[in-house]
Amino acid sequence: MRAKLACNVLFKVIRKMVFGKRPTVHCPLSTIHYAVRRLITVLLILHPLVLFSQESTMTEAEFKDGVAFIGRISANKPFLKDASDVLLEPKSLNTFFTDRIYQRLEGNAYFGYRWDEGFTCPSKEVFIAEIKDLSGTTGAAYRVALTQALAEYQIKPDAVCQIGAAIVGVEEKETEKTLPGVMVEAYLLNTSTRKSFFMRYGAGSPRGLAAALRLSAEMLVAELEGRYEQPRD
Repeated sequence: MRAKLACNVLFKVIRKMVFGKRPTVHCPLSTIHYAVRRLITVLLILHPLVLFSQESTMTEAEFKDGVAFIGRISANKPFLKDASDVLLEPKSLNTFFTDRIYQRLEGNAYFGYRWDEGFTCPSKEVFIAEIKDLSGTTGAAYRVALTQALAEYQIKPDAVCQIGAAIVGVEEKETEKTLPGVMVEAYLLNTSTRKSFFMRYGAGSPRGLAAALRLSAEMLVAELEGRYEQPRD
């Protein structure tokens, strides 16, 4: 019974987290790649619950805790009501994004908070319009990481799709509660349609701050890939 319930919950979470609420008229190959990458992440996180739910040694409390964890990582809550940074790190707000954006961001602390106005990228050309380093220590390294993550794109100043990002928080060393990492606010803008995608998210790595910066850049490019629309003939 537990295994059946866990699988049912797992299916609902995968459908929600991989494909989200973003409607698609068609499904280009890049969108499939994007979905698969998120699917792998979700499965790696949730697989133990389904596995352990079949073991008689798993207590009812442990199973309920697992289901509750699934609920937390699949939640889609307003940023201003859910994010701990609003109370604990207020200085990291309103330095790049505005209150209008914060009011529209939704998601959770595990996968970040997003607001998509309907942004799409019609080509493999982009421009890094701005990178602001509010920490004063990681901006140059983040630009390098983002440029490397955009290896499949041509970076051109006149590109329709533009990227902007700000590092609004840095944790340089590992502690009992945190990994080395960064908190980033970023946007993707289509200058032709004037539609944007906004995202506030954290990325950390036990391998150090440099690895966290690379992961953060790759996460942002994954969002860009998921919104690439191959031109139709």
